[in-house]
Amino acid sequence: MSQVYKKGYNRIDLLGCPIDALNMHETISVIEDAIVNKQQIHHVVINGAKFVNMRKDSQLKEAIFDCDLINADGQSIVTAANFLGKYIPERVAGIDLMDNLVKLSFEKGYKIFFLGANGVIVKNVVDFYTKKYSSNIIAGFQDGYFKSEDEEQIANKIAKSEADI
Repeated sequence: MSQVYKKGYNRIDLLGCPIDALNMHETISVIEDAIVNKQQIHHVVINGAKFVNMRKDSQLKEAIFDCDLINADGQSIVTAANFLGKYIPERVAGIDLMDNLVKLSFEKGYKIFFLGANGVIVKNVVDFYTKKYSSNIIAGFQDGYFKSEDEEQIANKIAKSEADI
C-alpha cells in the first residue's frame, strides 16, 4: 500500500471491509496527487455484490484489502455505512470516476492506458474518448482477455506507454 493516506483521509471499517469515506472531488484529488508525485496506487470500488462475493472469495477479498483507495460504488454501501453510524459522504461510481479522470487527463495533459473488457469494447471506449477529447490522452489499450503467461509482456507494454493512469 502506498502513502496515499498522509493527508488523513478517513478509512472506515464496514463490517470488516475497509472503505474510504471520500466524495468524488476528494477521490480525484487523491488520484491526481498520485499522478503528480509519480506514485502508483491501486483503486477499487465496492458495491453490494462485490461486498458479498469477497466474503466467499479469499482472492477477491485480498485484492480489495490490498488496494490503496477503496470507494463505495453502490448506494447500498453508503446507506449501510450511514445506518451503522459510519459516514460516507456519497457514492463514487467507478464509471463516473473514470469519466472524470478522462476529462482531467484532457485538461492536464495526462495519458491513459485502457485495460479491460473484450477487444471490441475497449476499442470502442478508446474511440469514444478520442472523439470526445483527443487522441493525445491515449497512451494505449489492451483487452482484458489474455493468458497468465502474457501478463509480463502486457505489463511491459503498459510501462513502455508512459501512461499516467
